[in-house]
Amino acid sequence: MYRDHLDKNRGMLFKFDEARPWTFWMKNTKIPLDIIWMNEKRQIVHIESNVPICTRTDDGCRQYQPNEPALYVLELGGGMAEQFKLQKGATLRFHIP
Repeated sequence: MYRDHLDKNRGMLFKFDEARPWTFWMKNTKIPLDIIWMNEKRQIVHIESNVPICTRTDDGCRQYQPNEPALYVLELGGGMAEQFKLQKGATLRFHIP
């Protein structure tokens, strides 16, 4: 939230305590994002690409949610999922310190 830019090879990773169909929205987000939900095996279960910013000041911004439970959610700059050729079913590797 409130970021003016996101470097090309950067993102934000969210790790939850339990797998659920976590809902995300773009309130107070100033740049388009790709939102990637992953299950406990780090397999992509859903991707929302180039999610537009929301300039509403109330809580009426559109909400985005997968149809399957997710344990991790990765936000990348808009268009990066396509550039990295990410697709549903792919497994991502990352280390959480």
